[in-house]
Amino acid sequence: MDRINQQIRLRDGRNLGFAEYGVERGAPIVYFHGWPSSRLEARAMHDVCIEIGVRLIAPDRPGFGLSDFKPRRTIPDFSSDVTELTQKLGLNRFSVMGISGGGPYAAACAARIPERLSAALLVCSVAPSDAPDATKGMVATNRCLLSMARHFPRVAQCLARACLWVIWGKGRQAIPKQIEARLPPADRQALDSSDLRRILTESSIEALRRGSRGAAADGLLYGKPWGFSLNEIAAAVFLWHGESDVIVPATMGHYLAQHIPGCQARFYPQDGHFSLPFTRCREILKAALQS
Repeated sequence: MDRINQQIRLRDGRNLGFAEYGVERGAPIVYFHGWPSSRLEARAMHDVCIEIGVRLIAPDRPGFGLSDFKPRRTIPDFSSDVTELTQKLGLNRFSVMGISGGGPYAAACAARIPERLSAALLVCSVAPSDAPDATKGMVATNRCLLSMARHFPRVAQCLARACLWVIWGKGRQAIPKQIEARLPPADRQALDSSDLRRILTESSIEALRRGSRGAAADGLLYGKPWGFSLNEIAAAVFLWHGESDVIVPATMGHYLAQHIPGCQARFYPQDGHFSLPFTRCREILKAALQS
């Protein structure tokens, strides 16, 4: 069976694409990719998943990769897709893990379907854009797009589609040079000392398999109200964030840690956006196994 290019048909007729990594009968964790990315991103954790006995299930969000676009969707809407996917896979309970732009989707599941979750893992997660100092220390490109998404959504969507195609649509590298120049040493070391750069590049290119519409619409949601309150979260939440992160600054992680009930947070001074999730993935995944 091709575990990387799977699809299910949802009740509303859409196709949902997903990949599986790690151990086929391991402890299930549903992995929510960053932005712009796809199910292929989770490949970076495959070997660790095998080592510790995890089954990592990575769906493409609507409009990314193998998943059909869904007009006018919200962040909490995806919890319904996750429910259908896990039911079809025969999973009664599972954990969710959101990396970067996938974090809000893991938080939404923790608010909407807490009875199904063993734990929610938020890693370098985006926070609501109206959080105090939300963009402090963020690279200029991301700060500009997030601000425009809040105040000028139509303009932001058009700009995002153009940027996505220029940077990733023609098979270019995962991280633009102007952003990579701002990365802390830990991030550059992580990208250069493993297959991580290649995996992230392939994942970003796959994200635009159907064009840039899905990714642009998804990015716009980060600047809007999320559609649920953080204090609604009832599942156990564990959070990791690097204090040197310039993609999603640590101010966002601190905000989430302060406003999610019972959140257990860990902050690492030297880590950035790429070093923390993929060099500390063993520690992160084990938190789900111990829940």
